[in-house]
Amino acid sequence: MKLKEITTISSGINERRNPQGTIYYLGASDFVDFHSINPLIEPSLMPSSKLEKHFLTKEDIVVLAKGHNGFIAHTLKHFVKPMVASSVFMVLRDTITSVIPSYIAWYINLESTQKELRGYSRGTALPAINRTILGELDIEIPTLEIQKNIVAIDELKKQESKLTKQLDHLKTTKLELLLKNKIQS
Repeated sequence: MKLKEITTISSGINERRNPQGTIYYLGASDFVDFHSINPLIEPSLMPSSKLEKHFLTKEDIVVLAKGHNGFIAHTLKHFVKPMVASSVFMVLRDTITSVIPSYIAWYINLESTQKELRGYSRGTALPAINRTILGELDIEIPTLEIQKNIVAIDELKKQESKLTKQLDHLKTTKLELLLKNKIQS
């Protein structure tokens, strides 16, 4: 199925930041890794009635539409409200009931899908995709049970990567302390 048949696709918005703002404005730099929004993000937009229709929900997916690091998709499981996506993102919402939003994000993040999107991207200085390019993306849709299993396995893989990184950091710290003690004795 084409992505545009599964979900609605809209562009993020372009707004001017204000330190007195109470609305969170999600930018590409607000992710601490490919999957987590920085918990220290600060609100930076002033409230207005035009922003309300752009408020993100936990079922939304944001897809980075510009940049050299790929067109990474993020599901918004844990985020602060109210939040809107900046214009560097495409927002996928109102996904049909037979598809899990996290599955769509997983599928978009596959290396083969990223390669396909890079092939269709526009611009040489800063590669970019638009709604049409994203909407024409073919996504294979298995049963809901298989989608749930894929998402669960992907979550476990992310946890494993995070724990491996933490373990490596602890080993490095321990080794540095041992070697430093050898030098000082």
